Amino acid sequence: MVVLCALLQALYTRYHGGLNAIPGPFTASFCNYWKVMSVYKSDMPQRNMAVHRKYGPVVRIGPNHVSFASPEALVTIHGSRQAFPKSDFYKQTVATWEGKPLLNLFSVQDVNWHSSLKKTIGGLYTKSAVLNLEPKIDTCLQLFTKKMKELTRSGNSTVDMSLWVHLFTFDCLGDINVSRNFGFMESGKDVNGMIAGSDSLLIMTGLYAQAPFLQVVQRVMEAIWGMRKVNPILKLTSSLVNERLEKPTQSRDMLNNFTNLRQANPDKLSSRKIIGSLYINLMAGHDVLAVTLRAILYYVARTPRVEEKLRAELATVHSKHAIGQAVPYGELSKLPVLDAVIQESLRIHGNLGLINERVVPREGAVINGFKLPGGTVVGVNPWAIHHNTEIFGEDVDVFRPERWLDSPEDRLELMRRNLFSFGAGPRKCIGMNIAMMQICKFISEFYRHFDARLAHPEKEWQVVGNWVTKQTEMDMLITTKAGT
Repeated sequence: MVVLCALLQALYTRYHGGLNAIPGPFTASFCNYWKVMSVYKSDMPQRNMAVHRKYGPVVRIGPNHVSFASPEALVTIHGSRQAFPKSDFYKQTVATWEGKPLLNLFSVQDVNWHSSLKKTIGGLYTKSAVLNLEPKIDTCLQLFTKKMKELTRSGNSTVDMSLWVHLFTFDCLGDINVSRNFGFMESGKDVNGMIAGSDSLLIMTGLYAQAPFLQVVQRVMEAIWGMRKVNPILKLTSSLVNERLEKPTQSRDMLNNFTNLRQANPDKLSSRKIIGSLYINLMAGHDVLAVTLRAILYYVARTPRVEEKLRAELATVHSKHAIGQAVPYGELSKLPVLDAVIQESLRIHGNLGLINERVVPREGAVINGFKLPGGTVVGVNPWAIHHNTEIFGEDVDVFRPERWLDSPEDRLELMRRNLFSFGAGPRKCIGMNIAMMQICKFISEFYRHFDARLAHPEKEWQVVGNWVTKQTEMDMLITTKAGT
């Protein structure tokens, strides 16, 4: 009887709801096994791309979950003003503060709440507004350069660049947001295990979110053992916000930008919203930024012709500025080869490995010719759409920045619209301009001061194919360039 009931339930799940016409792995039609195992094995990006190569741009990957890899789907689900709301996946990402969920632009599901806060704080993240943070990045780059030169004082030295770019990104975001250097670069290690703790949290969140029963398990475990402890970064953020509100300073950082905005809009920007915004800036930013910097260093080192072009272009601006004087972002942002290298790195190695889950509205929707009922979980995996040959060409598995330089304008526009590393539409990453400034300036200073090659070019790096696609085993042979 139990077996019969299980079979009937499986058949009901497979055929109920109108998703049975969508192709995909057999088990995905009646349970979440395919999703859970893909994440558990840290291989979701590759498996997601594989099922799209096998079944096409629309794939059922769970009983109520459909994965898309087409421009039409990207616009409908993520890119338009009527973009679909976020799924319950994001409930797993919400920190608890003072007994209540600490909402922010990333985790909140309420579309109206998101829109209201974004209208209030969006002006702080524009290209022109973030330029006042550039000196903070320059200071952090000076420290990074100093530490690299200390490590290479005896000549060619092997450096764990997977670690060091992460130390830079965490320290830099701390300085940008709260004028607080966490000491990662100075100590040369993960201070108080904050990076390891963040990695563990992201991995477990990505796994638990793949199935409703796992989310229940997580909540039970937290209730019994108190697993969800207050993150030290959240405690520090709250303390600094309250201190700054009581004793204002002249620091040029995001916290002061928020407090100044709060003075002008006290009814729209509470101290709690400031804490939530700064917390997500710190916690969500360091991992994905480090992923992108690693990708650039790794793929450039593996592609000598690209490194030659990039160094030659950077030399044209380096020659205009004395050693120790960082090139302004305004100049770097105009360099075509640098921009192409960044865009191609974002494409070939997306910083997120899971689908950006959304929910079909109650009235349903038609996407890529399939009618989806309201409540269906849908979304686009950046890796899947970034490896769509109809968008980026037949050589999607090849790191070729030239595609961003020599393609016809209509192809370029198509590629730009479907580069999904920072999201799209109303939920596009609000910190993109800050991230791009950090990336450009880091790459400029790194190649100005150092020569670098992979210590073990015969080996592939290791990638955690979970929510954040962190790379490890990326030792590089670093040499300080003469005259710098």
